[in-house]
Amino acid sequence: MLKKFFVLFFSVLSINSLHAQEKLRLADAVSIALKNNYSILVSKNEAEMDANNNTTGNAGMLPSLDATASGTKSVNATKQNYSTGQEVNKGAVPSRNLAAGVALNWMIFDGFKMFATKGRLEELQSKGEISLKIQIENTIEQVVDGYFNVVKNRDLLAADQDAINIYKERVRISETKFNIGSASKLELLQAKVDMNAQLSAELKDKTALNNSKNNLNQLLARAIDTDFDATDSIMITYRPALDDLKKTITTQNNTLLSAQKDLNIASYSVKEIESQRYPRIGIGAGYNYSRVNNSAGLILLNQNAGPNYGFTVSWNLFNGFVVNNQIKNAKLDYQNSELRLNDAKSQIESQLLQAFNTFRDALEAVKLEEENLVLAKENLSVALERFRIGNSTPLELQEAQKSLVDAENRTLSARYDAKVAETELMRLNGELVK
Repeated sequence: MLKKFFVLFFSVLSINSLHAQEKLRLADAVSIALKNNYSILVSKNEAEMDANNNTTGNAGMLPSLDATASGTKSVNATKQNYSTGQEVNKGAVPSRNLAAGVALNWMIFDGFKMFATKGRLEELQSKGEISLKIQIENTIEQVVDGYFNVVKNRDLLAADQDAINIYKERVRISETKFNIGSASKLELLQAKVDMNAQLSAELKDKTALNNSKNNLNQLLARAIDTDFDATDSIMITYRPALDDLKKTITTQNNTLLSAQKDLNIASYSVKEIESQRYPRIGIGAGYNYSRVNNSAGLILLNQNAGPNYGFTVSWNLFNGFVVNNQIKNAKLDYQNSELRLNDAKSQIESQLLQAFNTFRDALEAVKLEEENLVLAKENLSVALERFRIGNSTPLELQEAQKSLVDAENRTLSARYDAKVAETELMRLNGELVK
């Protein structure tokens, strides 16, 4: 089943890693999840069961053919008096009875129920495939979010190292100034305190990175402690128009397609129950063989063999309005399915608008934060040079350092949020799985 689906992966940019860990691309992570994820495997088995059930035999369109055979042997004490005056009185009289037969029965008309049942089974199979796609979509979305959470934490850790290098340079400059008497020890101590604070932040980011790797490994259904290096960068390539999404979501959103299948199934269920108002016509044919051997009595051998055929007609004329009530309930269930479909449409439309607005705002945030990051880097470069030549205070450099660290954190978070929003928008529009 999974081989039928083409997974639309995101455009990615590969980068080199300095570590000797497994190089894991997003496409590889998705492939592993499709193969190993337990929820997908369960959904796959359920979809296959729905496909197995969709047969003409289960719909009642085919005849049934039965073969039977039986044989008995008995030993009895026999006493018989005939009208002719003859008497039979024997003990331990053996008797053998052998019978065999083949019977074919075929319901050729059942009020069109068999056709309604076949239609319902086909809709159930189609719904099973859609349910599998929904599970795959959800898993892919989780894998994408989890993968890029690893990327975000990895980049945060790299930013921590850059910040630590700058703090080390500040400590070096402060220590040089202190040694030549142009700065107080307080300035040197504050520089070391700020560097240690950044080292502490680096430890927290290492923990976050390890935890995000563990979470992704769990989604991939592999050893939780498997170490790897995520080699892809966060890139946004999806640029849909809201009007286009509104047009395509009704035909591509798998939740809506599943709700539509429920409505179709309810419609066939009504037809199945209404079939009870029609007569039922069946035909049958068979071949029977029987042989009875008696050691005493009037008939010592009785053997019969030959074909038989015929038809049956039945028509329920009244059963206490049971069928009427069943039809009423089936139509109410159809109405409920229709209401659930309309409710699903309303919810999906709302989710679409929210997801689009979130995605649009996230892209604006990325643009703003990236511009701000450039300014923060330039600001720190100027502040560091001014501090090196003694034209600024440690407080000015400290503020510039903090501004850069905050800008890097916000930029990475904005990119990740935009990727999450992009993935959600693609899921709603049914573009994660084709």
